[in-house]
Amino acid sequence: MVEANEAGVLGDTQSGARIFLSNEKKDVKVYSKETKNSLSDSKVQQLEHRIKMLEEELREAAAVEVSLYSVVAEHGSSMSKVHAPARRLSRLYLHACKENALSRRASAARTTISGLVLVAKACGNDVPRLTFWLSNSVVLRAIIIQVIGDQELLPSAGPSTENNGGGKVNNNRSSPLKWKESSPNMKENKNALYEMFGDWGNPNTFTSALEKIEAWIFSRIIESVWWQTLIPHMQSSAAKTIDRGPGSGKNYGRTSSSGEQEQGNFSAELWKKAFKDACERLCPVRAGGHECGCLPVLARMIMEQCVTRLDVAMFNAILRESADEIPTDPVSDPISDSMVLPIPAGKSSFGAGALLKNAIGNWSRWLTDLFGMDDDDPLEDGNDHNDDDDERQDTSFKSFHLLNALSDLMMLPKDMLLSRSIRKEVCPTFGAPLIKRVLDSFVPDEFCPDPIPEVVLEALDFEDSLETGDEVVTSVPCTAAPIVYLPPSATSLAGIIGEIGSPQLRRSGSSVLRKSYTSDDELDELDSPLTSIIIDWLSSCAYASNKTQLDVKGKWQSKFCQISTPS
Repeated sequence: MVEANEAGVLGDTQSGARIFLSNEKKDVKVYSKETKNSLSDSKVQQLEHRIKMLEEELREAAAVEVSLYSVVAEHGSSMSKVHAPARRLSRLYLHACKENALSRRASAARTTISGLVLVAKACGNDVPRLTFWLSNSVVLRAIIIQVIGDQELLPSAGPSTENNGGGKVNNNRSSPLKWKESSPNMKENKNALYEMFGDWGNPNTFTSALEKIEAWIFSRIIESVWWQTLIPHMQSSAAKTIDRGPGSGKNYGRTSSSGEQEQGNFSAELWKKAFKDACERLCPVRAGGHECGCLPVLARMIMEQCVTRLDVAMFNAILRESADEIPTDPVSDPISDSMVLPIPAGKSSFGAGALLKNAIGNWSRWLTDLFGMDDDDPLEDGNDHNDDDDERQDTSFKSFHLLNALSDLMMLPKDMLLSRSIRKEVCPTFGAPLIKRVLDSFVPDEFCPDPIPEVVLEALDFEDSLETGDEVVTSVPCTAAPIVYLPPSATSLAGIIGEIGSPQLRRSGSSVLRKSYTSDDELDELDSPLTSIIIDWLSSCAYASNKTQLDVKGKWQSKFCQISTPS
């Protein structure tokens, strides 16, 4: 009986356990059925959001690949083709602006900036490629600035919010951009560079970053032209190059007996060649006498800075106490051979001042022909959104400012230097100590046979040099000014890039944005790049074959004419 009772209890327990487990399974099934739809919907939304982000990243990567990394940075006659990278990058950014998503706009801006920095650094010291990307960066910035005021493309005129993963992002106006010095920690944290710019959703931040890239490329080009083109013409080897050059009817070496005039002729030939070489480096197409699509104002701005350096370098070299002095600074005083100067170093005279003035006039005309650097035309490429640079619009660039003032001082009647007020009027560039140094080395000649009166030197000795202004030069060697980049304004480029939404400029052949409303012919080649290469190669081979056949045919015709012609 006991065993039967125990068996009954065990059976009841097992049946009770089965009932409990079955009820628990039923409860679990009911619970999972209630939450199944919500969990699956949440997972689907996450996957869709992730797929959309990946699509956006791939779209940006493809756009940058087509706009920057697959572009051959070379100059050409077509303005639309030269500025195709700027046009495509602008479409990428403006498309992100139309979607009213701050994250998309910020991502497009950061991706564009990263790509431009990468391709610019990859150029190294290749000046034509650097000017290519500088021109594209300027055009891109002008396009963005032109569209900033269009409320249809930029719907966020004031503070706006965006739903990004449940959080809200406030799009306040960014603080003024501050460019910090690079540090080792910058390399460790890739986001540190972007954090210093502030709100990347703000178009002003994007254009400010473009200005920083332009300033870096601008200074890189100036340093490259200075060291690759101008510095070699200041060395002793430059004289041998000019002496042995083809078509040279005269020898402008040190053994010449024509004195100052012969040195002036040699210096003229030397620097004429130097300016042509600089023009060829900045834009090979325009140097060859053809029209180029790059912005000509950039070459002019670059040469203005280089000419300012050259002005200081020649000024310091001419005012050396002896022609045998060695250079003291690679930027301010780099000239090692005095024969490259338009006048001899270490002495001044009325005739030397006239020769210097004549050389400056020749150089200025050559620079005007090559780069459009006209002293009489005011610069119109100042920054229209920076009050500190507005004064540039009211001034004109004066080529060889110091050398012009020095030549005027050499030819000036010395009695006029007695009065301080007259001296400030006729010679405002130099202070009394520097004027006295020039007069101490003055040598009478046939144009001015009288020596310097002692009363003039005494008057200069008694003048206090501390009362002179900051812009007055009082001693040598004079220090060259640092590189200053004033970005060309978007308004000055409106005629080049065209107007957004203007049908007339859309039909204009000079408008950079003309193709942006239709499609790029160059994009068709991306579908089959190998085919385009083969077609180009076959066409070049066919042209070479036809040219060879024509040359052979021409030779046979020439021989036949010689044979058939009676003697």
